[in-house]
Amino acid sequence: MGRLLVAAAACWGLAQAQEIPVVTVNTLGDLAITQSYRAPAEVVSVNSSVIAAEVQAVVAAVHADSGARVAAGELVMTLDPTDLELAMREMEANLAALEARIVQAEQRLDRARNLSEGQYISADDLLARETDVAVLRAERSLWNVRLEIARRNVAKCRILAPFAGVVQRRFGQVGTFVRPGDPLLSLVQTDGFELLAEVPAHLAGTLRDDATATFTADGQSWPVSPLRISPLIEQARRIRRARYAFPGGAPPIGTSGELIWADQARSIPAHLLVRRADALGVFVLEGGSARFQPLASAEEGRPARTDLPAETVIVVGGRERLSDGDAVEVGVR
Repeated sequence: MGRLLVAAAACWGLAQAQEIPVVTVNTLGDLAITQSYRAPAEVVSVNSSVIAAEVQAVVAAVHADSGARVAAGELVMTLDPTDLELAMREMEANLAALEARIVQAEQRLDRARNLSEGQYISADDLLARETDVAVLRAERSLWNVRLEIARRNVAKCRILAPFAGVVQRRFGQVGTFVRPGDPLLSLVQTDGFELLAEVPAHLAGTLRDDATATFTADGQSWPVSPLRISPLIEQARRIRRARYAFPGGAPPIGTSGELIWADQARSIPAHLLVRRADALGVFVLEGGSARFQPLASAEEGRPARTDLPAETVIVVGGRERLSDGDAVEVGVR
């Protein structure tokens, strides 16, 4: 009798060991979710410039004060050009005197050439006069360049807006003596702007060109389209800067809010992930077996992105006790 009981128990244990687990399944297309992310963002001007003096002069007039709107090419400040104009007139006079010397030297050269035909002048004397003319002509070229620089310096006394914008701050005061490089005013471009977002480095891969993105601020939203994302990671904050354009309306420059975007890749809900060995993943149904599919990007408690096809069959119920390669029986979903 004892042997019979032992044999029966062994048979029962073998039957239990050979029992095929029943699992429930579903397709990835039905299970997958789309994740949304947020990052701080601000509407910024594409140009925010400090306009500086390029010449040494006194501020004569201010035509656009702080907060004023200006058009591209509009006069915003004038420097006193008196000293620069005097320097320019001096160069014009020097150039006129040089022109007269060139005419005289050329006439002497012509006479020397005529005399050389009858051998009334030596070759050295002829060469000397040719050299005189060449030197004077070179000097004229130099003075022409100097005169052009002087004219440009006079023109630089008229400070023009390089683009349409708003004067953010005025530094130059009437009567102030300024030198090259001294700031005169800061100008923010208003007809060129974009959205600058600070995206955590580990989320940069979710910023795809086909991703739907919006900018929200003060309870309002505006659609945005991607322009570019910096390949550099700012080490201190572990962020990458992404820039977006506003295809339609936009809030004022300086508005702060959030960039919200949806990852177009499929993600498997966190509760469906299981750990086997040192990897997180899911069990997929292949034929009559459950195969463990590790997911490289998976983290505990977070949905995991995957590139598996939508028709992939995922084991949902009964996955906890499975091992890779186990034969399974599919029950009712």
